[in-house]
Amino acid sequence: MRCKIRIHVFLFLTGALISCSSEPDHEAPVPPGYDPAARLCVEGSMIDIREVAADAAIYPQNDVFTFPQQAITTLGAGTRYATSLREYRGVERVSAESPTTLRIALPEGTDPGRGWTDAKNGFQSGSLRFRIYTRRYDTPGEKVGIPAGKSRVAPLLLGKEIVVGGVPDPPGTVIAAVTRLRARNITNPSIMILSDGSYFVGSSGPDPKGNTYFQSMDKGRSWQKRSNPDYMNFCKCFTRPDDPNTLYELGISAATRGNIVIRNSRDNGQTWSAVTTLFKGDYHGAPTPFIEYKDRIWHAVGTAPADGKMGIAVLSIPADADPMSAANWTLSNILTGNSAWLAGNARHVFNEWQEGCIVVNPENKLKIVTRVDDSKDNDLAALISVSDRQTITFNPKTDFCDMPGGGKKFTIRYDAVSRKYWTLVNPCYDEDRVRTHSGWYNNRIYPIFLRSRLVLCSSTDLRRWTVEKEAISSNNCFFHGFQYVDWVFDGDDIIAVSRTAFPETRGLPARQHDANFLTFHRISNFRNAGFETEHIGYDQL
Repeated sequence: MRCKIRIHVFLFLTGALISCSSEPDHEAPVPPGYDPAARLCVEGSMIDIREVAADAAIYPQNDVFTFPQQAITTLGAGTRYATSLREYRGVERVSAESPTTLRIALPEGTDPGRGWTDAKNGFQSGSLRFRIYTRRYDTPGEKVGIPAGKSRVAPLLLGKEIVVGGVPDPPGTVIAAVTRLRARNITNPSIMILSDGSYFVGSSGPDPKGNTYFQSMDKGRSWQKRSNPDYMNFCKCFTRPDDPNTLYELGISAATRGNIVIRNSRDNGQTWSAVTTLFKGDYHGAPTPFIEYKDRIWHAVGTAPADGKMGIAVLSIPADADPMSAANWTLSNILTGNSAWLAGNARHVFNEWQEGCIVVNPENKLKIVTRVDDSKDNDLAALISVSDRQTITFNPKTDFCDMPGGGKKFTIRYDAVSRKYWTLVNPCYDEDRVRTHSGWYNNRIYPIFLRSRLVLCSSTDLRRWTVEKEAISSNNCFFHGFQYVDWVFDGDDIIAVSRTAFPETRGLPARQHDANFLTFHRISNFRNAGFETEHIGYDQL
C-alpha cells in the first residue's frame, strides 16, 4: 500500500537538489524502472527534512554537530535527508514510488540488520561517527523498516526528494502557509468582520512582501487571497464609526522598527492607497485592538530603540476625523520599564514590556494591558493608565498583575453579555517548563517560548484571571506553537487567527516561535465553554 501523504494546496516542495548517492550494487541487475532519484515517503515521529551543507547543523535545534567537509565529499552538498532530534527515533519506515537504492547514515557500530550493505564510507562530526549503508528497493509503495541508531543518535535517511507521510493537519483551518519552510515565518495575524459580514484576515509571511489579506464569505470554512500591498509590519485594520466601509491599515514602515504609517482601502481590502507617515521614529507594534472611547479612537503602540528597552505609548484620533491626515493624530508620552521594579521578587523579574492592548476597565477608565518579559515565571502583565490623549502612567507597586500567558502577545476584549473581559493566551504549564532535549533546550525552555497551549481566560476586573478551558493543548513545546492570537466576538462564538508552528510534509518548523501556518479557529459558545478542546498527543509530532 502506498504511503498516503496529505499535502495542503499552499504547500509546494522545493525544486531539484543535487544528489550524491552511494554507488548501487552492480553485481545485481538493475530492475526495470530503476530511479536513483525516486521520491521517498518517510514515517515516524518528529521527522525533519534537511539538506547537507558545509557547517550546517545535522540535527534540528542542535548546533553541536555540523557537517564537516568530509561529509560533503561523501554525501554531496545539497543532498536531502530525513532525521529527528538527535536522541529521538526519527524515521521508522520508508517507501518509494519506483525501484531505487535506499541510503542511510547510522552511528558507527550499529548493526543495520538484514538487507543493508556497508558502503565502506562515512564521516565524523565531533564525537559522532557515521557509516553509510545501502539497500536495493524493488517494491514500489511497500514500506521498509529503517534501523534505529544506537546510543540515542537518530539515523539519517538520504534521498533526492523526501516527504513526511502521516502528518496530521494543524488545528483549525489553514488559511496560508509559508512558501519555503524555515526560510520565512508567519507573523502578526489579525482578524475583523467587515460591514458585509465577511471575515477579513491579515498576516505577514504568506507572500514575500508586506501583509497579505484573505477573505472568507462562508464563516471561515474557506479563504481567498484578497491583496498583498507594499511592505508594512505589525499591521492592524480598523474602521471609523461613521464610515464602516473604509478600511484603515496602521502599522510600522520597517521589519523591526520604523515610522508609524497608515493607508486605506475603499473596496474591502482589494486595493490600497499610498502610505501616509504619521510619526517618524523607532516604533514597534502588534495587531491589538482599536477601540472607541469618548469620541476618540485609541490604539496602543510601542517603541523599539536599537540601543534601549522597548516602550509603550497610546495613539488616538477624534472618531470623526480623517485618519489619513497626520495632523489629526495624537501620540502620548512613552513609558519604558525599569528592571529594578521587581528586584528581589522571588517569582518575577522585569526585563521589558511590549505589545500593549488597550481596553476600558470597569471604572470606565482606559487601561493598556501590556505583556511583560518575565524570565522567571512569564505569567505576568502590567496595567498602564491612560490619563488623557497625551499622558500615560504606571505605578510599579500596584499595577503588575498575575495573568496566565501574560508574557506573550494577547488580545483582550470586553463582553457586555457576560460582563467579563476575555482573552486567548499561552500560559506556562509546570510540566512544560522542565522539558528538555540534547540541543537548544538541554537545560530548559525559556518560558517566553512555551506556546503549545492555547487557553481561554476571563476576568471581571483585568487583574484577576480565571482559566476557563483549553482550546488547543499539546505537550510538544519544541515545535508546536499556537500564538499571537487575534480574535473578535461573533455572536456566541469567538473567531480567531493564530500564528501556528506545526510539523508538515516538508518537515519541522525551526522552533515553536517560528510559525509556518496561518490558521483560523472558532471557539464555539465561549461563555459556557461549549467547545471541545483539541488535544494533540506527543506522538503527533
